[in-house]
Amino acid sequence: MEIGRRIIFDQDGEIIAIYGEMEGDIIPRKTISKLDYIDIPFKSIPDNCYIEKIDAVSNVPIIKELKRELTEEEKRIQELENQILSNENEKAGGLL
Repeated sequence: MEIGRRIIFDQDGEIIAIYGEMEGDIIPRKTISKLDYIDIPFKSIPDNCYIEKIDAVSNVPIIKELKRELTEEEKRIQELENQILSNENEKAGGLL
């Protein structure tokens, strides 16, 4: 299957997004019957989150938290930090 470019533009003809051509074993594009938009205030979405989609009824963004896997180095650092805290807790008599 082959699919050509899709260009999304506003009421003045200004291009908003361009989706490239595709070929091979691909899923056909969905037909667009309506375009809308919302403005989201600056810094209102935390850096560890992303907008999964927009609720089509309420025009409210559906926000999901990014699941970040620790690298092996970060896991090792976390283990060492926990070990240090555990050792300090034993030295202090269990106060930590």
